[in-house]
Order: sequence, then structure tokens, then C-alpha cells
Amino acid sequence: MPPVVAPADRQDSPYRWVILAMVTLSGFLVMGFPTTGLSALFSEIAASLDLDLVEIGVVWGVGSLMGIFTALIGGTLIDQFGTRRTLVVLCLATGLSGALRGMAFDFWSLFFSSFFFGMVQPILPMNFVKLNREWFRSRQLGFASGVMSAGFATGLMLGSRMSATVLSPLLGGWRAVLIFLGLCAIVLAVLWALVHPPVERRAGGRPALGKIIGNYRYVSRFRELWVIALAVFGVLGLMRGLSGYVPTYLREIGWDPVSADTAITIFFFSSLIGVVPISHLSDRLGNRRLVMAFGTTMMAIGCALMYFVGDSFWGVMLAMVIGGFCFDSFMALKGAATTEVEGLELALVGSALGFVGMLQNIGASFVPPLGNALSTVALNVPFLLWAGSGLFATAVLLSYRRRKVK
Repeated sequence: MPPVVAPADRQDSPYRWVILAMVTLSGFLVMGFPTTGLSALFSEIAASLDLDLVEIGVVWGVGSLMGIFTALIGGTLIDQFGTRRTLVVLCLATGLSGALRGMAFDFWSLFFSSFFFGMVQPILPMNFVKLNREWFRSRQLGFASGVMSAGFATGLMLGSRMSATVLSPLLGGWRAVLIFLGLCAIVLAVLWALVHPPVERRAGGRPALGKIIGNYRYVSRFRELWVIALAVFGVLGLMRGLSGYVPTYLREIGWDPVSADTAITIFFFSSLIGVVPISHLSDRLGNRRLVMAFGTTMMAIGCALMYFVGDSFWGVMLAMVIGGFCFDSFMALKGAATTEVEGLELALVGSALGFVGMLQNIGASFVPPLGNALSTVALNVPFLLWAGSGLFATAVLLSYRRRKVK
């Protein structure tokens, strides 16, 4: 059994490193790998289910559509029931709904199974972020968030590289891969039940609708939270659009499958290299927003380069390195910055994360298919839309001024 650690003592307990290790592993297996694993399998899924590029874009976006609403509810549930119970339930639900996608037989069955998957998976990162805030002090929070995002980045990188070219042949096709990843999430649910300390603050009663609305009315008054949320809207639209489209786009312009998957792998490998040092740099500078703005600018430049480089191998690789270098550090700092909004109570961190998650999932749901729809004009035009989404995030971040994080 895990040790009993009082909430007041968590930030000084050595057990915080066990929690960080579990958060990192969960980010790898439940968030990162399944995300790009699905995009890498899209060509195989499209051939099997007879899907076109627009339908692929819709399936890719609908995974976040329901998260627009469940992020709001999920944030309050985390505050209400605590991280331990919500982690166990959500990992279990993510595993079951994720495996259901492997049983799809046409566009609509894949659409609805992805829809259900998107109901629960987007809530999990909020749990991870709140756990880090509970177990780490501000002077270590950027580092802890960076390590957590390194797990995400490793999963994103390996999912794009291994799902189609390694796991699919090994396990017998895309269906078996999605079912296998679902089983991994179920195993993690069991591990969280065993590892997470069972004693934590409990809020009495059920989360009434009035309480949920009241929490979000309160957190929505923070202008800084709006700045973070709108920036995340732009970045997730860019990232989901780019990572979902690039493997298929490169195949369409004549690249072989291995090279096409390598490109998006380079994006996430670059992100993995940058995530911990850039996140830790924000601890040293005491200005997370400025570091985030640098990252959004880099992502926009890399995405715009994809419009100009055509089928040049090294041009594409350069665009992936530039675009990917700051992505996971941005996501790490997004979570840390949300929990550090000036005047925000720790008891309402889940609601604040839910508010940001709502805007995040709106961007991830609508910006990618909008870009995919532009592929009917020219195959490289979607990259301009997604680059503009990144520049929007930069403009929003630079529009706000606050004192340095202590």
C-alpha cells in the first residue's frame, strides 16, 4: 500500500517522485501514444473503411468535440471527488472506449466510438496537472510539468513511428492496435488504485449543477485564465491539424509510408528534446507566458514552412524540427500557468483546468477539419490556416502583462 501522506506534507514528501513517475507513464500510454498512433493508422483505416480526407479530418476532430463539454464537468468532478478516484475511473473508461474504436466497421461507427473516447480522455491531463500542483512547489513546478510532458512527447513520438509500421504488422492490423492501447489504459487504472495515496480531501455531497455553474462563473472572471485558454485554443488547433494531416499528406504527394511517419516522429522527437529544459527555463525566468509565446511563434513558423517546402525531404524535416521543438513545453507550461493564476484557490484548480480544457477542445475539434477542408483547394493550403492559429496564440499571450512568478 502507498504511504499515507497528508495534503500539507505532499510537497516535501519523497513520494512526490513516485507520483510524478506515474503521471509521466500515464501521459505516455493513455495520452501521447494513442493520439498520434491513431493519426499514423489513418491511411490503413481509410483504406479499410473507405474514408476520404475530409472524413478523416472529422474523425480526428470529433475526438475532442465532446471534450468541450466534459472538460467543464470533469474539472468540477476532480475538485469534488479528488484525483485518486477520478484517475481510476477515467483510465478505465478511456481504455474501454478506446478499444471500442478498434471494432468500427464504417465511418459512423468510427465517428461515434471516437466521440465516446473524446468524452473521457481529455479530462485526464487535468488530473495530471492538478496532481503536480498538489505535490510540487512553484519553484519545481515547471520542471515537474516538463517531465510529465516528456512522457506525453515520448508517447506522441513513438505512437507516430511505431503504430503503423511496427504494432500493426505485429498485432495483425489497426483494429488490434487500438484494442491493445485500450487494454494498457485499463492496466493503468489498476496501478493508480494501488499507488495513489487513498487519504485526500473530500468534498461532501454530489456536485450540484448550481455549484458547477458557480465555480465556472468565478474562474471565468480571471482575465489571465482567458489569455491562457485562448492561446491553448490556437495551439491545439495547430497541433491536432498538423499531426493528423502530415502522415496522410506526405503519402498523397508521393512519400513512402515509412518516410511519411518519420516526419511527424521528428516533430515529437524535437518536442521531447526541448520539453524539460524549456519548462525549467520558465522556473528560472519567472515568466511562463513569455516562454509560451516564444513556443507558439516557433510552431507557427514550422507549420508555415510546410506550405513552401513541397516534397523536399530536408525541407519537411526542418519544418518538423522548428514546429515541434516547443510544443510539449508549451503544454507543460499551460498547465503550470493555469494552476498559478494570481488569486486562484487550489480548491478550484480543477474548475480552472476545465475552463481551459473547454477552449482547448474547441480548437482541437474545429480547426483541424477546417484545415482539411482547404485541401480541396490545394493539398498544402491547410498549413497556412494552422500557422495562423499559432500566430493568434502568440498575439493573445503577448497582450497580457503580469508580475513575475515567485
